Amino acid sequence: MSEGTCNDAATRWFVDVSAWTPASAEWQRALEQLPSLEQQQVARFMFAKDQRLALGSRLLQRHLIASQIQMHRQPPTLARIDIRRTPERKPFWWRDGSDSAAADVSPCWNFNVSHHGALVAIASHPRRLVGVDVVQLSERPRGLARDFFRAFERHFNAREWQFIRSAVSGDSEGSRNRDEDSDDGQFERFYTLWSLKEAYIKAVGIGLGFELLRAEFAFSAAQQRWQLWLDGALAADWTFEATQLDDAHLVSVALGPLAAMWSPSTSSIFSASVNVNDTHGEDASAEDGGGEWEHKELADLIA
Repeated sequence: MSEGTCNDAATRWFVDVSAWTPASAEWQRALEQLPSLEQQQVARFMFAKDQRLALGSRLLQRHLIASQIQMHRQPPTLARIDIRRTPERKPFWWRDGSDSAAADVSPCWNFNVSHHGALVAIASHPRRLVGVDVVQLSERPRGLARDFFRAFERHFNAREWQFIRSAVSGDSEGSRNRDEDSDDGQFERFYTLWSLKEAYIKAVGIGLGFELLRAEFAFSAAQQRWQLWLDGALAADWTFEATQLDDAHLVSVALGPLAAMWSPSTSSIFSASVNVNDTHGEDASAEDGGGEWEHKELADLIA
């Protein structure tokens, strides 16, 4: 790495938007913390729940960035924090080198955010690529489980399908699976694997062009953690966690080497001072993930 250090904090926050029912004045005050373009983006959603999810995601991103700046100096107003997206739609904090506050934060600090159901979750890391995916475990399609799974046959390999379909009530590895019905256990395992795959894709930033069969996940009973086989080889420099945040939601986190970032020449989330190839294998410690998830109240994010 040519400049800077990577020693800022790893953080994990989530909010439950269903617990927030703002009056019109509070809603307007929350919107005004965002740039005008993002205020318009939030307002375009038809349903109030989707608007709250969109607002919660944007507020969490800005508060997280502000918390990093605050370790060094007074942060700017939330609306002045510049968040952009790569061509593959991965969000990142734009630091053009002219902002001295941004220069204080480690150059390879990055974050990822996800929402589903009623939760928005965000995680950051100062040394490793981070990807996050929230899934609502209680969501059920109409019809039979086997009919639903048939549409996804090409996205999971044989070992993963064996793991999904072998779910038995009260007997699970790597997932909660306390349901009385075996279909519920299968859905939970399906959603867990899907969330892990999404977290990996979001960490790398590859977007829709990734073939999901390339990434095979299995829970190691010996090591008590999830492992990734990428193109048939164990990806030992990646760590994964799947955590249940409440009775209905699970969040997966992927942490990997900066060198795994998709297309650095066109889709980099870092400034020019970061040479991602110099950081390969820098720290693959499973204990370096960022600690426990912290529940934030959406109302508390509004100044």
